[in-house]
Amino acid sequence: MTQPSRGGDRSAIQCAAIIRERTLASLGEPPTTAVTHQIAEEIHVCCPQASRFKCLRLAHGWTVEEAIERFHAMCDREQIKRRGLTERSWREWEAGARPDRDYTDLLCRLFETGPVQLGFARDYTPEDLRRPREAGPDPISAAAMEASDHAERVETSEIGDSTLERLRTQVIWVARRYVWEAPLPLFVEMRALQEQTRRALERRIHPIQAGELYFLTGALCGLMANASMDMGRRVPADTLARAAWTYGRIAGHQSLMGWARGMQASVALWDRRYEDAAGYARDGLAHLARGQGGARLHMLRARATAMLGRTAEAERELTMALEAREADSGDELHDGFAGEFAFRPAKHAYYAAVTRLHLGQPAPAIQEARTALDLYATGDPQHRSYGCEAMAGAHLAVAHLMEDDPDGAEEALTPLLDLPPERRIDSLAETLGSTRKLLGGRLASRLDGFCAVGLPQSAARALPEGSG
Repeated sequence: MTQPSRGGDRSAIQCAAIIRERTLASLGEPPTTAVTHQIAEEIHVCCPQASRFKCLRLAHGWTVEEAIERFHAMCDREQIKRRGLTERSWREWEAGARPDRDYTDLLCRLFETGPVQLGFARDYTPEDLRRPREAGPDPISAAAMEASDHAERVETSEIGDSTLERLRTQVIWVARRYVWEAPLPLFVEMRALQEQTRRALERRIHPIQAGELYFLTGALCGLMANASMDMGRRVPADTLARAAWTYGRIAGHQSLMGWARGMQASVALWDRRYEDAAGYARDGLAHLARGQGGARLHMLRARATAMLGRTAEAERELTMALEAREADSGDELHDGFAGEFAFRPAKHAYYAAVTRLHLGQPAPAIQEARTALDLYATGDPQHRSYGCEAMAGAHLAVAHLMEDDPDGAEEALTPLLDLPPERRIDSLAETLGSTRKLLGGRLASRLDGFCAVGLPQSAARALPEGSG
C-alpha cells in the first residue's frame, strides 16, 4: 500500500493544529462531539488528501499512540474484551485500508460516529438527493468553484518575501481600481492574480507567509464576489463570498471574515432573503463590530430589518452604525487596502437613503441621497465609486417619485443615462426598472433602452453561461 509522504503528513498535522487551536480558543470550554466532528470536517477541507479517519484523530489532538490508548481505555470502560490493536494497523487504516466489521464497530464507538463518516463505507444516497442538480459550468461559476475548491485544499509551502510583497501590492491596487474601473476586465485580472496566490500556496512557505497568502486569496475572492454581483451573477457571488470567509478563518483575519459575511448579506438582500441577510450581518458583527467594517454591517442589518418591517430595529441599527464609525480604530482591510473594501461616509449616506426608502420615509431618504452625491462630487476622485454614486442617484429618483415629484425624479435620473454600458451594474438596472412604471413618455423609453444594454448583458456575451 502506498504510504503518504512525510511532507503531506506534516502539512496535515500543522493545518489540524491551527484549526483545532482556533476553534477551542473561541469556545472557552471543552468541545462537544459535534464541535470535534466540525473540526474534523474543516481539517478534511484543508487537507483532502488526509483520510476522514485520520482527520477525526487529528481533530481530537491525539497522536496514533494516544488514539490506541484511548481505544483500549474505551474497551475497559465499556467492559469489552481488549483487541490486539497495533500502531501499524492504525496507520494502514489512515492510509486507506479498511478494518474488519468488529474493529469498524469499535472505532465508530470511539469517535461517536458511523462508518461513512470514518471513510470506511460508501454513501449510496442518489446524488440528486444529496445536492441540488446544477447546470453546466460557465467561466464565472468556474472561477467561483475554483476558489471554493482551493479553499478546501490549501497547504503550507515557501516563497520569498519579495514575491509576497508584490502580490500584496497587486491586490491592494486592484481593490482600489475597482472603485473607478469597469468590473468585467478587472474580474479577469483578479482571477489571474488569484491563480498566482494559489500557486504560491502550493509551494513550501513559512506559517506567517501562509497566513498572508490565505488573506490575499480571500480578499481576491471577496472582490470577485462583488464583480459577480455587479454582473448579475448572484449564485457565484455567494460562493465566492463563502470562500473569502473560509480563507479569512484559516488566516485568522477577523476583518476579512466580517467583510465576507457582509458580502453574503448583500447577495441575500438582492435575492430578497431578508432574514438571511440580517443573520449574515449579525454573524459578521461577531468578528468586526467597530470602524468602517462594523458600520457597514450595521447598515446592512438596517436595510434587511427595514424590509422585514421591523422599524424600531432598523432605526436602532442606523444609530449603531454611526456609533461604530465614531469608534473607528482602523483595520488592515477597510482602511489599509481600502478601495472597494472601504465604507466611506458617502457610501454610508447612500445606504442610509436606501434604508429610509424601505422604511417609507422619502423625505429623509432624499436628504441622505443628496448628502451621498455631494460627498462623491467633492471628495477625492480615487474614492469616487461610480457604482455607488449611480445607485445613490437612482434611489434619489425613487424617493422623489414617492413624494409625487416626477420633475425631481427626472433631474436625478438624467445624469445616470450617460453611464456607459460596461458600468451599468445589475443592481442599478434593477433599481431603475422599478421607476419605469411611475414615469411616462420619453424618459420611460430611455430607461427601457438603458436597462436593456448593460454590464450583465456584456458579461453574458463575453462569458456565456454553460460555456467552458
